[in-house]
Amino acid sequence: MKRNFLYIMLLCLPWCAQGQSKVLEQIKGAANRNVAASHLTFLAADEMRGRGTGSPELAIAANYIAAQFKMLGLKSFESTPGYFQPVGLRRTFPPVRVEFKLGTTVFKFKDDLLLRDGKSSVGETAVVFLGYGSDADFGSQDVAGKIVVTRAGTSDKSEPGEAFRESRAKLKRATAKGAAALVEIINFPQLPWARLAGYFASGQVELTTADEAAAMPRVWMRMTDSPELTALLAGKPATGSLAITAAEPKQLKDKNVLALIEGTDPKLRQEYVVVSAHYDHIGVNKNAVGDSINNGARDNALGTSAILQAAAFFAKHPPKRSIIFAALCAEEVGLFGSKWFVEHPPVPLKQVVYNLDCDGAGYNDKSIVTLIDLNRTTADVNIRKGCETFGLTLKGDPEPTQNLYERSDNYNFAAKGIPAVDFSPGIKGFDEELMKYYHQPPDEVGSLDFDYLEKFFRAFVYSAYLIANDAQRPLWKAGDKFEPVGKELYR
Repeated sequence: MKRNFLYIMLLCLPWCAQGQSKVLEQIKGAANRNVAASHLTFLAADEMRGRGTGSPELAIAANYIAAQFKMLGLKSFESTPGYFQPVGLRRTFPPVRVEFKLGTTVFKFKDDLLLRDGKSSVGETAVVFLGYGSDADFGSQDVAGKIVVTRAGTSDKSEPGEAFRESRAKLKRATAKGAAALVEIINFPQLPWARLAGYFASGQVELTTADEAAAMPRVWMRMTDSPELTALLAGKPATGSLAITAAEPKQLKDKNVLALIEGTDPKLRQEYVVVSAHYDHIGVNKNAVGDSINNGARDNALGTSAILQAAAFFAKHPPKRSIIFAALCAEEVGLFGSKWFVEHPPVPLKQVVYNLDCDGAGYNDKSIVTLIDLNRTTADVNIRKGCETFGLTLKGDPEPTQNLYERSDNYNFAAKGIPAVDFSPGIKGFDEELMKYYHQPPDEVGSLDFDYLEKFFRAFVYSAYLIANDAQRPLWKAGDKFEPVGKELYR
């Protein structure tokens, strides 16, 4: 019996090799320099003016992507007719006045305060300090009608990014308890107040809340040595008020562009792989001398081209699992398109088993593909094979101190428990060669190396093919930061 089994296996090997060879030829037909150049030339043209959030040019890019999906015969979801998923975004403007009076001390906008939500003033009332504003800190405290002051973050070791994400959760807790306002004290040595104020005081693009008109004030406050603030933090009772005069925000009309290819396997088709890339960039430099357009060929017309080439392949060769193609907006202003997607998914989130995102700052090593999240999911074996097949080596995060994993759209999927990775062009470090193009006007199509990119795009498509056809569902590796939330999602 053993000899017969080995004989049968030997007979099958040529057929397996032939099948793989056919797939690779099909990938080469769908993903190649000519197809890639056509997408990149359109998306990164000067006429697209850098595809800034809220711009008419970004809407043109969305229409282009939707037209490609339609031409390929991809399906749209009932919840996203025409392939468009509107994303709730608003553009805020600098407030005219923000003043927080604590006892007899008055803290003012920009010098000490930044307004993050709300526009209603709060008259004289009690001010209470609740540590880091956790569920335990709020506990059974009576904060109705009071101004709640907390430290930013979740502990004295919090990173700014973690603190800013937690800020919304504190706002929800304060709102549920009937507080009048939330004031968070910012004290991060690695993020000086002047830098923070310079960025946020000029107005921002933000996700809308369920009821903007009713949003209670949320204010960030600089840590000072004010005696009255020091006393408050030490637990001394205090009174105060909050005066706000703010302009109305402008609602934006940006959207994600979503399409579906249904899987062929009766069981696995109920599982979805999201193949994504953001298609926005940073627009035009104001008051610049010379070239002012940040074309964004590398970041991220390149990634958008990658998912369009993948869509062209899978439209003719659907895999066992279903695939959602997601061109995401508003990445450059806060990963908002992906955040909206995971909070308003077109299918139940627990059926989304993987996110293969394509994004990057550019490349300075044309022998590799960079997977920022290497060694975090079990799909690494498929991605490594996808890269090696086309002559590229898979490498991990070149700059761990930069916290790159949480700076691309894959993070919002991971935060929900979905195994997610960022498939990027080769980066050996943030050197002068890379920074010449990153968020700069020279990042144009004419500066790209299509010999390298052709291999990169084919490796991306083949990696997606292997993941979508693997009998084993991708998982977080044991001990990963997101493994617990993943187990909760898929239980």
